[in-house]
Amino acid sequence: MIAAPRRPVAVLHVGQDAVYLDLEGACLGVLSNRAVLVPCGIRTQLPWLPALHPGDRAAVGDGCVEVHGLEVTVTEIVDTTVGVLVPDAAARGARLLREAVGDRLADAVAELPEEPLQRLAASDAEAVAGLMGFGGGLTPLGDDVLAGWLAVGVATRHPALASVRSAVALFARERTTTLSATLLACAARGEGVPQFRRLLGGLAVGDAAVVERSADDLLDIGGTSGLGLVLGALCALESLASLESLTPPLQGASR
Repeated sequence: MIAAPRRPVAVLHVGQDAVYLDLEGACLGVLSNRAVLVPCGIRTQLPWLPALHPGDRAAVGDGCVEVHGLEVTVTEIVDTTVGVLVPDAAARGARLLREAVGDRLADAVAELPEEPLQRLAASDAEAVAGLMGFGGGLTPLGDDVLAGWLAVGVATRHPALASVRSAVALFARERTTTLSATLLACAARGEGVPQFRRLLGGLAVGDAAVVERSADDLLDIGGTSGLGLVLGALCALESLASLESLTPPLQGASR
């Protein structure tokens, strides 16, 4: 995103530990050492960031970002993609994750519209229109749920991935914030925060202790962001388990 020739950009969102720039319709973040490590961000060891306001000017290009006298140069690319969940691990993972979170998703479920959430749990792409942009903040709860579903969809090669991914791409630019649309695009490529990737790693090997610790860490992210990611992941995993139970055995198959 920053390898092109240097050009001016605007500051879009400002937080205590992250500054997000509007880079040709997508968000590029500069993150402090305490920030959530979103896949669209440049990680730094800075304890704080310059005092900025939306609309302030910055410059991006030639491998670096310059904002308010601070120059950040990218020196390493970090892999943020999720691993692969094979069918057996996905089916087992739904049970492990449900046990790890218990009833802690109840408030998120209650806040979301019931029908779209049920549709998503049934792998129906029409759920996207009812969830996209639902909730407050820069990353609405409904978007976080969709992001969790998409990342698990990539990890599991979910049969409904293409249709859900297409619906998200169709509505994202019109129904949600630029930051949330960017994170949804990342999730659609299978990219996520480290806590989410560790959670899927625990599910992949069936390690209940890792799943529980990772779920706890993930649920602590943001006001509702972690809740939404876990709920979306659970919807994807449980829909796979349901599809697996409905799949008839192949004629003539042997074990």
